[in-house]
Amino acid sequence: MTDPTAIPDTPAAITTTTSVLAFFAADHAAVAPDGKIYVNGGGISLLRFPAFPATLPTIGIAAILELPFHDLMRDHTIRVGMVGPGDQELSVRVEAQFRSAPTPEAQFGESSLVPFAVTVANVEFPAPGRYALVLWFDNVEKKRYGLRAIQTPIVASAGGSPSAMDA
Repeated sequence: MTDPTAIPDTPAAITTTTSVLAFFAADHAAVAPDGKIYVNGGGISLLRFPAFPATLPTIGIAAILELPFHDLMRDHTIRVGMVGPGDQELSVRVEAQFRSAPTPEAQFGESSLVPFAVTVANVEFPAPGRYALVLWFDNVEKKRYGLRAIQTPIVASAGGSPSAMDA
């Protein structure tokens, strides 16, 4: 049986390209100092608005990258943006440069997980339709996460309690 903590014993066992293990939208997302991603309302994909253009108060964006060993200790860029219907770029754009190091416990040749999270305020949706968050790593598009914005009617309330209506 192979020990999962052992040094990769074949070239095929070594991760050679950066991969995106997770990428999604939430109401709020943040990375803690210990590397955990804290998420509220994760996995949203349908946004309901009473009218357009519409503003979403906040959208959290979370990703987990797996960097191969040979990409550690190098400068990288992660960028997240949003495109709307027809693939037009919208004003959501977050970019960060980073360098990741192996943990003290890492084995030679092991890949590393790199968490990323940000919460963006006042996101504009100009019209109903399909939208996508797009993740680029070192200027290469790696992943898309789909969102759909729809218009829903506002239901008027009759107001008051049933007993007040009987009086």
